[in-house]
Formats: sequence, structure tokens, C-alpha cells
Amino acid sequence: MSPPKHLAQANRLIANLRVESTERFLDACELVNLNRHDVLTHASQLAAYAYFPIDSYIAISFHTENSSNIQVDLTGNEGMVNVSLALGVRVATLTSVVEGAGRAIRIHHNELQKLLNVDPSIRRVLNLYVSLQMDQWARNMACASFHTVEQRLARCLLLVRDRAHSNKFLLTQKSLSEMLFVRRERVTQAASELKTKNLISYSRGDLRLINQPGLEAVACGCYEADVAYYEAAMDSLAPAHKPDETRRVALAKLNRHIQSTFKAYSPD
Repeated sequence: MSPPKHLAQANRLIANLRVESTERFLDACELVNLNRHDVLTHASQLAAYAYFPIDSYIAISFHTENSSNIQVDLTGNEGMVNVSLALGVRVATLTSVVEGAGRAIRIHHNELQKLLNVDPSIRRVLNLYVSLQMDQWARNMACASFHTVEQRLARCLLLVRDRAHSNKFLLTQKSLSEMLFVRRERVTQAASELKTKNLISYSRGDLRLINQPGLEAVACGCYEADVAYYEAAMDSLAPAHKPDETRRVALAKLNRHIQSTFKAYSPD
């Protein structure tokens, strides 16, 4: 059954489609409930569906040769899971696991390819998101090289807050270790520093952000760059009914963020 029309606004990519494209897209989709720890895609296997989270969020991980995981992304209602399908590539190189339970809109890869072939609006939105993903993953690697574990942990917690739409969530040391590419001992040390500053409370995986402005002050500049670049990109998708000047200003804003993004990679 197709998702209710009002849910189109719950995922920001779908919300940026043209009206006629939104209706066409939703008619090819279904609404699904995702449980925590559900595996949506295994690396090296064929991806059957693309997922557009509504109030769920999904961890995207890379498996290393020694069987450890490196989490490269956390996707909520700002994006989609299995982005390679937007490029016509079905073989998954990453594993997708539900971190936060909730709903998602999903579409079969065959239906998605049909829509991409006939609807430029859908192709434009998804291509932009692929570009955003590449930028974020590059920033993650630069961040790991230049910034302290405490700064990166603060950034990570803010990103989870944005995906969960809550200042309270479940997050184990194992998950944090995979997000930060460090051992659990270093996660414990960094979390203790944030607790000492009364920025967070953390016990047995239950994490709460106590002082969010304070946490933003501790986080490296990559968090601000993440948010600014994404918002500028979304603004550039101004629908056709908006004045050309609106789209021109948005594109100029996006270009400025592209030019200045490397400032976030400098040691603080």
C-alpha cells in the first residue's frame, strides 16, 4: 500500500520533489516499520530497496578485514539508504542496520530505476544527495585526522540528536567506537570529559544531552559545516514555482559553502 500523502513532508528528499513527482514517487512506494538492529542491507549483496526514513535512523557501516566495523554514516529523515541505487548500482559495499526504530518509505530498485528514467525532478534530488554523501564522508575522514576525540564525539552526538530528533537516545560504547574509529577506552575517556563538563549524562547506553549549546561549542567546526552545507543544498532545490532569484541566491549560498568547507578541517 502506498504511504499516506502527508508523509511526503516527513522525509526531506521526498519533500523537495515537485508535486507531480511526489505523487508518482509515493505511488511506487510502501510504508514499512523498522525495528532496532534490523539489517536492511548486507555488504557484497544485492540491494533490493532504497529506504527513505521518516522517524527511524540507520547506521551505515564498512566491514574491515579483521571483522571490525567502521560506521561511515547515520541516516535519518534528511536522506536515503542504499544511495548506490540512485546510480543504478545494486551491489552494496556497505551494511545498513537500524539504529533507531521507526517508519520509513521504501521503494523497490526496479520501480526506482523506472522513475529515474522518466522524471528529471527525482533524478536531480537524488543526485544531489549522492553528492552530499560524498562530501560528508570526505569530511569525516578529514575530521578524524585533525580533531580531538572529544571534539569528534561532541559532533557525533549532535548528529545523532539531529537524526533521532531527540536529546535522549540509546547509544552503546561499541557504536560510538565504530562512529569515531577509536578504541572503546578512548570513547570512555572522551565521554567522561563531556560528563564532567555537565554536557551529557551517560549510563548503560542511555545517553542524554544536558547542555546542547555547550556541546555545540565543544564540537569541531565540521558539525556546523555539515548542517550549513546540507541546508544550502536543500535550498538550491527551490521548486519551480518559486522566483528564479530564490534559486539563484540558494545556489550562490551553496557555492560559498563549497568554497569554505575546508576551513572546518583546520585544527581548532
